[in-house]
Amino acid sequence: MINEQRKTPLSSIPQWQSREHMVSHALSKSLSWFAFVNGSFALMIYLRNIMFGNFDAGVVVSGKLLTVIDLLMLSILLLAVAMLASSLVPKTKQSPAFNRLLSLLLLLQSGLWAVSCFSFITALQTPLAYPLASILMMSALVALYYWPSGLLLFVVPIWLATVAGNLQVDTGLNLRFSAVCLTFTLILIYGRYMLQGWFDEAWLRFQENQLLISRLDTLAHQDVLTGTANRRALEDHLHNAVSRQASFELIMLDVDYFKRYNDHYGHQAGDVCLAEVAAVLKTAVRTPEDLVARYGGEEFVVMLFAATQPGAEQVADRIQSSLKRAHVLHEKSDVSDTVTVSMGIATSDGSKVAAQILAEADAALYRAKERGRNRWCR
Repeated sequence: MINEQRKTPLSSIPQWQSREHMVSHALSKSLSWFAFVNGSFALMIYLRNIMFGNFDAGVVVSGKLLTVIDLLMLSILLLAVAMLASSLVPKTKQSPAFNRLLSLLLLLQSGLWAVSCFSFITALQTPLAYPLASILMMSALVALYYWPSGLLLFVVPIWLATVAGNLQVDTGLNLRFSAVCLTFTLILIYGRYMLQGWFDEAWLRFQENQLLISRLDTLAHQDVLTGTANRRALEDHLHNAVSRQASFELIMLDVDYFKRYNDHYGHQAGDVCLAEVAAVLKTAVRTPEDLVARYGGEEFVVMLFAATQPGAEQVADRIQSSLKRAHVLHEKSDVSDTVTVSMGIATSDGSKVAAQILAEADAALYRAKERGRNRWCR
């Protein structure tokens, strides 16, 4: 009995269809963290007088500059909120337009941080500017290493602002700063290369796993002896067709006097016979979309999707004529000296359940046997 409530097979669950989908999945996971990092630092700087005990009193700068810094931090906070909101966009709705918007958000946020870091170095002359810039660039590396364009949009403006600020403060090239800057740049480049290697390996493993799953799924739904679909695959196709209320024709067929064939020629020859019958069925159907399945023993089922009744009858006639041409000897048959089949045809108009369709085909097959075998009936 077919379970009408069979769940959707695992193989039909959507997976990453391309590398771009994998990148979108990674973005949806890392953007919220990256937004949190940016928002946290912006908030700490904005609340510096509360967190660090009247910080502004210890710096000699104009009040206008401090006001500008506050506005910059508020803008970064707003952009962090926008980035956090973008991380909630479903992966299925992420498009090239979404990526362009996200790129713009990254560039704007990086530009605001670049202006801030330049001001911290040149005007405030606080050594905290360098660790801040380093942390921001390293966090971008962790969050965006798999998306090179996004990573560059965020890192390059901050890197340039840090270098420009140092050149202005030192009024020239500082060898110690140059060595530190070069070392840090190499760390970023090598770190990205290493992380990208892991990402590429994960994608390769995913592809290999998908190929393995596909092969296992094929084996799970294929009859090893005949190379046709097995009963499980037939039940899945029937369930899906019935749930979609699709119309189709179903032919259930049985090899005539197969027990005699096995007893006379042996079970090994019987297996060869079934394989030859299956090969005939595969060539007799209309298109590769039609399903040929082994139902059990010497019984087969053919599903003809969107077929008419005359079309199904033509396929049944073609099966008989193809078997006759195949000329598989069967000396113990009462209807022919070669292997023949009896067939029952049933029609699904979208209103029947799977068990009902199979029962009608089985009843038609029984009528074909009663009327002398080697024929089809409805």
